[in-house]
Amino acid sequence: MEKVVKRKAIKAVVSACLVSGLLAPLDIPKIGKAKASETYEITVSPIPKSLEKTDKGFPLNPKVGLVTETGTDPAAVAELKQALKEAGVTTVVESNIKNPMLQAPVIIWLGEFSDPDEMKIIQQYTGLQDLEMTKKEGYIVASKHGTNNKKHIVISGHDETGTYYGTQTFEQIMVERKGTDWIPEVEIKDWPTMPIRGSIEGFYGAPWSHEDRLRQLAFYGKHKMNSYIYAPKDDPYHRERWKEPYPVGKIAELAQLVKTAKENHVTFTFAISPGNTITYSSESDLKALIDKAQAMWDIGVRSFALYLDDIDPSLHSPEDRAMFGGDPNPPAAAQAYLLNRFNEEFIKKHSGAERLITVPTDYYQAGTTPYRKRFAELVQSDIIVQWTGIGVVAPTITSQDADKIHGIFKHDLLIWDNYPVNDFDRNRLFLAPLTGRDSDLTPEHGVIGLTANPMNEAEASKIPLFTVADYMWNPEAYDPADSLKRSLKEFAGAAFEPLNLFVEASYATSLNNNREPVSERVKPLIEQFWTAAEAKDFQAVTAAGEALLQEFARMKQAPKQLREKVANPNFLKEVDGYLNKLELYGQAGEAAVHMVLAQQNGDTAEAAAQRLELKQSLTALDKIPQKLSIGVVPTFLERALNGKNLAEGKTAAASSSEVSWLTPDLAVDGNNNTRWASLYSDNQWISVDLGKVYSIDKVKLYWEAAYGKQYKIQVSKDGNQWTDVYTELNSNGGTDEIQFPAVEARYVKMQGIKRASDWGYSLYEFSVFESQN
Repeated sequence: MEKVVKRKAIKAVVSACLVSGLLAPLDIPKIGKAKASETYEITVSPIPKSLEKTDKGFPLNPKVGLVTETGTDPAAVAELKQALKEAGVTTVVESNIKNPMLQAPVIIWLGEFSDPDEMKIIQQYTGLQDLEMTKKEGYIVASKHGTNNKKHIVISGHDETGTYYGTQTFEQIMVERKGTDWIPEVEIKDWPTMPIRGSIEGFYGAPWSHEDRLRQLAFYGKHKMNSYIYAPKDDPYHRERWKEPYPVGKIAELAQLVKTAKENHVTFTFAISPGNTITYSSESDLKALIDKAQAMWDIGVRSFALYLDDIDPSLHSPEDRAMFGGDPNPPAAAQAYLLNRFNEEFIKKHSGAERLITVPTDYYQAGTTPYRKRFAELVQSDIIVQWTGIGVVAPTITSQDADKIHGIFKHDLLIWDNYPVNDFDRNRLFLAPLTGRDSDLTPEHGVIGLTANPMNEAEASKIPLFTVADYMWNPEAYDPADSLKRSLKEFAGAAFEPLNLFVEASYATSLNNNREPVSERVKPLIEQFWTAAEAKDFQAVTAAGEALLQEFARMKQAPKQLREKVANPNFLKEVDGYLNKLELYGQAGEAAVHMVLAQQNGDTAEAAAQRLELKQSLTALDKIPQKLSIGVVPTFLERALNGKNLAEGKTAAASSSEVSWLTPDLAVDGNNNTRWASLYSDNQWISVDLGKVYSIDKVKLYWEAAYGKQYKIQVSKDGNQWTDVYTELNSNGGTDEIQFPAVEARYVKMQGIKRASDWGYSLYEFSVFESQN
């Protein structure tokens, strides 16, 4: 098992000052060999509610005094001692606040210190007066020169978790230097905005490994996340075989997870999803649920969830139909009956159990339904309802949405945020920061917290989860771009630049309107290049080509740099296919530019050699299923090889759009990461107006998963009278390259005949090419 190293989240030497309005560079002279002119900038993540500093500070001494109280959180003590050891401290003299030993040059006070007499002792020696923290999970970190030439550090939490979080923040303000670290003089008061902040392993596909989960729990504790929900859809004992007890070996693993979660101040929630096979009225099924929960209770689980999402709500058993069939909404009545009985007969009979959590079957809809209305009326008021926002993957979640849904369910809402989950698009990574969530999703709007559903790739998920943790702790100060920058510096500081490029190439999501930073940077260079090439301006095309070559060189080199500099083999294994693809895109891009430059220069031999290399790179690219969000690069390579796509940038129309943001123009925008999608019926179409009549003989369709099994390609000169030029009766999706005899046309249409799935038709790109004969 890989050892989890919990070192400073972000050392104080990071290059950006990130607590806006509260934090500025500390002009602290370094001691010893360091130059006195050097300054430091301290960064705390998540960003604290309040941070004040002076230009003073002091070095840690190899000998430090540690004053605690009876019952100080053991995890906080262990965390602090490890941090001190790594900071150069060799001796820690421990004492209790009832009889403090203050002989060391630096004294650290660690605990809750809720006793007024204890607080007076700290105030007397440190000179710090305002040390009261009343917020749950809140903490204070203060460092100051005190009496008798002593230096003092106070880490005081409202509760054990707050004390633990205080040690996490203290680690981040320590300034690394030779010898022992430097401690800037600061006063930090901090507490979370969201009561519940965490992650739900709730995706479809291969669940995380046991080692993945252990590393995740350490990550959550380090980033002040306090919740983990165990609900992997493809764990058979969670869903399909929920009645069966876990094997002994699996129970042992779960027990270790529960223990590790507790050490990291993370609540471990065990979820069961019985809805596909349960008989709601059955006493034996209820007993099976209780027995399953009891086995988890026996290994330390104190939080439970019963999930009813992604099921057919119909009552499949005669017993249920007999018992609930006369209710205004039988599925809601049956589910409420089960939830309430489990709540009464298990949760409320176990002292120390957390509130029961559920996901209703109607969990993402925009408005009320008969099911929701009845569910709200019948389910006991203390049960927490999870909600994804409006939509399964909600582009935005607003406090106005929360007010509306809270008004429908009339229960506390816990957001199940389906970001950065990628089980619906398994060959994509979503590494962008969390966006589109209001800063006031709080209990005042019915929201008691948020759990993010990560990707199947556990290590890669940490990059966006860092930003989720930032948002949940202090949404008022959350800046997505700033948070992502800190995430990357923590994840792989030595490889920040190539990692940033890789993240930019895995960035586009519905949350950020499919923004592609790489494409945004490269697209104007591509446009300049083609404009100069068409004008046969050799000097201009050479200059534009050089700029493009620099971008493609970065793509080609970044994977090698990441493999050399990122000391995380699990991450590198997870993203291997994506790195291979990025490298090949860079290689293909270089070949395409060199080919066009050689053509412009009349060097036919070099152009032929580069064309061959481009074709070979494209063949290799086609064999890699993973996708990157750099959609303008494939269309650039396509144009270099096959000529100009006449449809790009032209006017498109369609019979329908599935939703308002999947419009036909996205199929002709030169970006194969954006797409058009139709409504869910067979007789749908998309057409493009080429602007004038051309002689055309080829169309390429770049299908999304919702492809056309049968369709026609039709052409027209006037947009009214259409002629069939091709009929496909058995497409298998992917990319359809369609050649037909040259024909004069201004308008080109894909007319659907039969869909391949229950969805509609969806195209990333609809390309049309002029005849070369």
